[in-house]
Amino acid sequence: MPLKIAPSMVESDLANLAAAVAEIEEAGVEMLHVDVADGHFVPNIMCGPYLAAAIARCATVPISTHLMMTDPLRYAPAFAEAGADVILFHVEAVDDLAGAIRAVRELGVQVGVAMKPDTPPESVQAAAGELDCLMAMTVQPGFSGQGFMESGCRKIPVLRQRFGSDIDIYVDGGIGPETVEVAVR
Repeated sequence: MPLKIAPSMVESDLANLAAAVAEIEEAGVEMLHVDVADGHFVPNIMCGPYLAAAIARCATVPISTHLMMTDPLRYAPAFAEAGADVILFHVEAVDDLAGAIRAVRELGVQVGVAMKPDTPPESVQAAAGELDCLMAMTVQPGFSGQGFMESGCRKIPVLRQRFGSDIDIYVDGGIGPETVEVAVR
């Protein structure tokens, strides 16, 4: 299975957004990742649909948005309209996983589900065959710069077995030269 890189735009130079997007794309990435936080599901506020739209206008690669929000279905349409190609929401934030997947898919985008480091893989089992991607968090969602939690990777073999090789599994958080090998393995 090929390795894909989708760097987060959260630390990019927003005053020079077009240049930041171009620099990242020139490095050969397959996708840009936009982290969104509502200050409720996570104790931070970052990015909104206007910033996601600005990134999408500059980008030539697909855009994924990671909605770290209490009510992701309320805001998913705005991010689809902003140009997101993939919308990921947290399994911990929805009561009806199947209904949430359908609602996002109806927006005409790919659908993914994210899981906090301690969320068991069984929490998304009912979504087998319905998702385009999964995200295993290796930090607590909400803040960049956290240390890598290897425990978040332990669910990946189980997810791969249950969902098969046709689905992308993202590893999000604390990825760098010292941790990338663990995430890939």
